[in-house]
Amino acid sequence: MEFEFEPENRLCIYRISGQVTTDLLMATFARARAHEGWSDHYDFMTILTRASLSAMPGPAMTELQTRMAKADPVKSGPRRRAAIVCNDELSHAMLAFWEATAGQRLTTEERVFETERDARAWLAEAP
Repeated sequence: MEFEFEPENRLCIYRISGQVTTDLLMATFARARAHEGWSDHYDFMTILTRASLSAMPGPAMTELQTRMAKADPVKSGPRRRAAIVCNDELSHAMLAFWEATAGQRLTTEERVFETERDARAWLAEAP
């Protein structure tokens, strides 16, 4: 799990492969927030490549959303966006659950895409 910033696009980009767990995701998010390049004004793009969500059934995804909301330092202001890019059919189906339930728990507007190009286009739209 890696992250990078694109200040010119107001983006924090997470690149994730391998076995995905709640604890690893939370540790990566904390490292990104602690980095000197972080901004509370960034939107997010998570790119899953050869990633396994087998350890993230519905209850684990719900737990992750709860933990993310609690750890998010931004509780007010314009709603940030978070795009998830995943072209694996099974993972994409699991992420449909994520997208459907995120609005109830997270401070970000979440959308799942099959391509990075489509995700970037949505993130670039005026809110």
